[in-house]
Amino acid sequence: MKDKKPKKSITIGKLKLQIEENSKKIENKHKKFFIHLLNRLVSIQERTDKVFTEYGLNLIMYEDLYFQVIEDMVYEHYDVEVGEVIFWYVNGAKLNDDEQYIEDKKTGKKYKAKTPLQVYNVCKKLKLFKN
Repeated sequence: MKDKKPKKSITIGKLKLQIEENSKKIENKHKKFFIHLLNRLVSIQERTDKVFTEYGLNLIMYEDLYFQVIEDMVYEHYDVEVGEVIFWYVNGAKLNDDEQYIEDKKTGKKYKAKTPLQVYNVCKKLKLFKN
């Protein structure tokens, strides 16, 4: 995430103002966006699974191009490492407790990742977000 504070210039009458967004506010905005995105992606996956299990309709061929576009956008916005974590979580959100962790490749340490907030916090702790 970016630590840079974007400045906006506005003019009111003859008064010219520069507005700086608080870095904490920017971080909270990124956090909310990430969690909302992850929840939506899980919801989409759950609906696809439900339609298949309850009605026997396999929509994968129909949905495939949509998912490819979503994947491309996620990888473009977050880069490969965070993108991989996002899709790992989406595809395995209902895994058993022992399997819901993210492992730091450098240290081998495992971090609990059962909720979107935990996934966000681990990505932040491991500095996976691009600057």
